[in-house]
Amino acid sequence: MKIIRNIALFALLSSATACSDSFLTLSPTDILVEDKFFTSISDAEAALIGVYGSLQKEEAFTNVRDAADIEWAISGDMYEMDGSANRIELHSLAFPSTNTILRDVYTAAYLGISRANTVIAKVASMTDGEEDAKKKIIAQAKFVRALFYYRLVTYFGGVPLILEPLDASSDLQIARSSSTDVWGQIEKDLQEAKADLPVKWEGNNVGKVTSGACKALLNKSYLWQKKYQEVVSVTEELFAEGHYSLLPDYRSVFMETNENNAEILFSTQFKEGVDAEGNNLVKRTAPRGAPAEFTGGAAWSNFVPQQHWVNAHEKDASGKIKDKRYWASIIGPGEKHQDMPAFVMPANVPAGWSRSGFIMTKYWQKPTLNNSGVNPPVIRFAEILLNYAEALNELNQSAKAIGEVNKIRTRAGLENLPTTLNKSQTLDAIFKERRLEFIWEPTGGFSDLNRSGRFLKFIEQERPNYADLNVAQKPWLKTTPIVFPIPRDAWDRNKALEQNQHYSY
Repeated sequence: MKIIRNIALFALLSSATACSDSFLTLSPTDILVEDKFFTSISDAEAALIGVYGSLQKEEAFTNVRDAADIEWAISGDMYEMDGSANRIELHSLAFPSTNTILRDVYTAAYLGISRANTVIAKVASMTDGEEDAKKKIIAQAKFVRALFYYRLVTYFGGVPLILEPLDASSDLQIARSSSTDVWGQIEKDLQEAKADLPVKWEGNNVGKVTSGACKALLNKSYLWQKKYQEVVSVTEELFAEGHYSLLPDYRSVFMETNENNAEILFSTQFKEGVDAEGNNLVKRTAPRGAPAEFTGGAAWSNFVPQQHWVNAHEKDASGKIKDKRYWASIIGPGEKHQDMPAFVMPANVPAGWSRSGFIMTKYWQKPTLNNSGVNPPVIRFAEILLNYAEALNELNQSAKAIGEVNKIRTRAGLENLPTTLNKSQTLDAIFKERRLEFIWEPTGGFSDLNRSGRFLKFIEQERPNYADLNVAQKPWLKTTPIVFPIPRDAWDRNKALEQNQHYSY
């Protein structure tokens, strides 16, 4: 599936035609939603593209604002090269309510939710169209709504729970629901959606939400809430589908030529080109100042792996890194690019290329003259295995949990861990694999450390600049879990929003 057009809030499209590399090609006319629009399945499918399109914003699910700015730079394993004020506020753990990145993440989530609400309500009231087709459309919109609410509740705690379309006559002063209520709605949406979606799609529909994607997000949701038996049950339900697996080669998981592969439960769909259907991942990854024949139209190297993250990889007796994941996704001084061997990092890497001397190449696979078509992963099977292992460990099945961890390690070319590790050692092993498996993805960094209560200890041990962070002077870091402030911009529009503890508007 390749989504071909983003559309504005509460705007739909008047026409849609099939295309060889996409399940719909859309021509925007920015017509306000009217009841008469939803008269056919093709109308509903066109509206659904707007729901998927909301994922494509950088502040949504493109592995920029979430994976880079929040997840991996806050944990300290990635370095932000530009030093912009809004990023420094996050990486220094200041978290003011005026931070524009948090504002944009919050706003983008409600954009996606509003589009999903419109589709769910309007399609449910359609009198024409095959019932099965309508159920599938509604189910996909419910997944996206659940995904955005998952983002909101894990970052901000309880938020306004909006489940119906809003219009000019609606009361927009909406109080926050409890986090328990938000989690309950996420579970409800996903349980309903997985019952109406196929195990897999065919042809140009590949890339749409599946029943497996719903089970995977339930896996993540249950784990956050410490519902460990539910994690095990829904994961084993997913295993029974027999559709997803670890790919033998780590790099192949991310290749644009291998998108929507057996390891991808869900990813945001992009198409290379000059319009909004491409993304900036190549530009944000490739080293600025490097030859254009390798980087393409632009190279910014906004985020680079930190030296201490590189040092965390297991090494052989000679001191060489053994972990295949490093060699499949990172290049350092004197090392060749995995797909463009003519590009070799200088022995002395210019500071403008990378302050740490390392570049991540997961998404930089070729020179891209326009925007990249790489699909950033949202949920991978590797994460499901580690979540399953963590739940098993919490249920005192540590030996079985280590078996799942060893599946990840085997692909990485590492020795199996002994099944005699105790519960604490097993949990440490799981989190080490998260750290090395998911760099610059929306999991494995801040949020996983935060939900498990490991974040403060981790940064004390791993962030070289820990003393400069003044953690003792930041009481918002002492809450369990840590939540970000409700953005000031949201409060300006909705005075019913109470602020999180220790923050102010």
